[in-house]
Amino acid sequence: MTEILPFRGVIYDTRMVKGEDVVSPPYDVITPELKDALYSKSPYNIVKIDFGKDLPGDNDSENRYTRANKYLNDWLSKGVLKETENPSFYLYEVEYTVGNEKKVMRGLFGRVRITELCDGIYPHEATHSKPKADRLNLMHHCNANLSPIFS
Repeated sequence: MTEILPFRGVIYDTRMVKGEDVVSPPYDVITPELKDALYSKSPYNIVKIDFGKDLPGDNDSENRYTRANKYLNDWLSKGVLKETENPSFYLYEVEYTVGNEKKVMRGLFGRVRITELCDGIYPHEATHSKPKADRLNLMHHCNANLSPIFS
């Protein structure tokens, strides 16, 4: 049986930033133009960590993943981001539009152990190796899971 546990999240300190200035759509729908707009909204927009810019001269030791780690640690040290005191579950709600129809997705963030596929656990129907490698690189460089797995 799958065990779902609370966890200590990392959240923005809303005394230091406005929520609307630091949120971002999922990385896989962000155009270069939107990325530029998000960068200009706030020096603390999450896109800088979750889907930062590739820059000329990037190499193995300086790239968007290493910069993501620096941003994350810098924002934590400045108190812009803070770890919650107690393990919790986190509710979320996302509104979006498909055609002319407004949809709402509601969910719960919790901590689960990633297991092998077996009865009752199904793979996503359309994953691609490049996005998976990108998300794993980000997770390894930041030592944090920044892109949730929906199930």
